Amino acid sequence: MDKYLLDTNIYIDCYDRFYLPEHFPTFWENFKNHLNDFVVIPRVVLDEIKKNTWFKEWVEEYFTSDIINHIDYAEEFAQVLAHIQVQDHYTDDVLTNWAREKIADTWLLAIAKKEKFIIVTEERSNDNLHRNADPSKKAKIPDVAKELGIECINRNEFFARVDLRV
Repeated sequence: MDKYLLDTNIYIDCYDRFYLPEHFPTFWENFKNHLNDFVVIPRVVLDEIKKNTWFKEWVEEYFTSDIINHIDYAEEFAQVLAHIQVQDHYTDDVLTNWAREKIADTWLLAIAKKEKFIIVTEERSNDNLHRNADPSKKAKIPDVAKELGIECINRNEFFARVDLRV
């Protein structure tokens, strides 16, 4: 059975933009039924979601698996950074930004690389990444995932794969 790492933007979009708990209780009821079967949550993702106490309490109540300690993937984290560093289509700023320990992007790639998990994000690939002579100032999870051979999908593809219906 596939396991999925959801980028912070997936959770925030769900509880703050698209499926507000007070308006979409059936979404949250159905999501909690899929959560433990399919989703892996690293501590760094929860740490990025600081402003919403409702969501943190919801995770504490319904996520019964262990929260992954992302620091256990420090070696893979370094490998992702080393990969970015040698790419000529990224500026040095990308490495600086992705090396920050409290940012989930690099950790998600590191965990997915080692564990063969699928990343779910709403970030979009940079279509001009390899066409432009100027290096990009921002790296996107889907682009780095592709370069590293990590599967990366969007929210709706995730919902389809785990058959999440409201």
